[in-house]
Amino acid sequence: MMEILQKKNKGKIVLCNAGEFYIAVGKDAVLLHNLLNLKTTCFKPEICKIGFPISSLEKYTDLIQEKNYSYIVYYFDKEKETLEILLEYQGNKYNKLMENNNNCYICSKGIKKYKKPDKYIIALAKLYEDENERNE
Repeated sequence: MMEILQKKNKGKIVLCNAGEFYIAVGKDAVLLHNLLNLKTTCFKPEICKIGFPISSLEKYTDLIQEKNYSYIVYYFDKEKETLEILLEYQGNKYNKLMENNNNCYICSKGIKKYKKPDKYIIALAKLYEDENERNE
């Protein structure tokens, strides 16, 4: 669903609720990681996601607007199985990233860290994980 919404809203950051969180996936997750330092996790192999609580929607949409990026927020009603536009902002900037992942070598959820086991990549991933923990 998210991939189709991204194609429909080309260049806009697409956010949609999933349970008690709003999420962005792929290139939108990578952009939000770069802009707002949100932590990425694996959505599926080689595709990142970010998420934040529903209660924080205004905080993050305000931050995205400050950076002048276009976005659209969808609300998925699980019971009715409907999707509606909740918020939309037309900024001067669009997401032009092509990457769907931040760095799959160090994905904290480990769905598929690397296509082939490689002792050098594993060592590098551990180094980055240690550095990230120290910086947090």
